[in-house]
Amino acid sequence: MITGAGNGPPFFMKVTCTKAVMASGQVLEAGQSYDLSNADGELLIRMGKAIKADETAADSKPKAKRTRKPKADGAS
Repeated sequence: MITGAGNGPPFFMKVTCTKAVMASGQVLEAGQSYDLSNADGELLIRMGKAIKADETAADSKPKAKRTRKPKADGAS
């Protein structure tokens, strides 16, 4: 048996596409999550076309913006 970097079991990572792209012969739509090989997932992340799916959960909740109350005299 030949051993080496490319002969191990396939590993997959879950990514969420930020832009529509093709990977591994599949059309991947923006905003959808996919299980891709580590190599494809890391390439899309480096290209800025995807993010890791576990990062999506942390980023999905928008932060509340602070608003200033107007002053009584009308000045800002």
